[in-house]
Amino acid sequence: MDMVYKDRVALVVGGSSGTGKALASQLVAAGCSVGIIARDEVKLASARDEILKHALDGKTFVEAMSCDVTDDRRARDVISSFVDAHGVPDFLFNCAGAAYPRYIQDYTIHDFESAMRLDYLGTVIPVMALLPGMMARGSGFIVNISSAMGFVGMIGYGTYAPAKFAVAGFSEVLRHEMKPHGIKVSVVFPSDIDTPGFKTENETKPEECRIISEHGKLMQPEDVAARILKEVAKGRFYILPGESSFIFKMKRLFPGLVYSIIDNDLIKARRKLGKVKHDARHQRT
Repeated sequence: MDMVYKDRVALVVGGSSGTGKALASQLVAAGCSVGIIARDEVKLASARDEILKHALDGKTFVEAMSCDVTDDRRARDVISSFVDAHGVPDFLFNCAGAAYPRYIQDYTIHDFESAMRLDYLGTVIPVMALLPGMMARGSGFIVNISSAMGFVGMIGYGTYAPAKFAVAGFSEVLRHEMKPHGIKVSVVFPSDIDTPGFKTENETKPEECRIISEHGKLMQPEDVAARILKEVAKGRFYILPGESSFIFKMKRLFPGLVYSIIDNDLIKARRKLGKVKHDARHQRT
């Protein structure tokens, strides 16, 4: 697998923490030079130093770039500077995103717009910045991170799930349209990952959602990154780390059963919180 990445160049958006940083570290360990993009300059500098420790030799570089990728003009300028210095990267990994769960009636329209800008356009903008160069060269690999919420929605994720569904749809179009241009695409659907973002997510998560998610197994970013790189090396389009693989297959084959299971999980959670009596009255009316 290392030979797929050795002496190549990758751009990792959201590379200062979590899965993005794990991907950058493992890419560098495989001999791939990396550019990492994130907003926080302090976290970027620290991440760059950590990632560089995995470098095999002095030829492998790690460049850190501070940028909000939801700002189209700024992102294009930063990515253009990277391309001018190092050429069009062979790989683009889009890992930027964040979930702020709450009850759907508590969201504002601004919350929906913000989520779509970060979790969807934060993927689209880097792709659109690099696509002309990849097309001109006739090669490239784009890896977009969606979520298990990108194929099945559940309580608490009224803004996040639609954006991740959009990432999946965008990736479907890219895969089809870019095939004649020699550009490959993968879309990743991880379930919960033990990252700083997940800890922030838990701060606003509805209690029902918290109870339901206790049944799931929390993945480590290093394991998710390793699975992604392995599947990308095989040219796999859909990448389903951990429990999301089983859920995805069940959703495709038995959607009614999946809805029944998650609905029952919600009923159990609400019963635990003493809310089921209200649900029963509402259903009778």
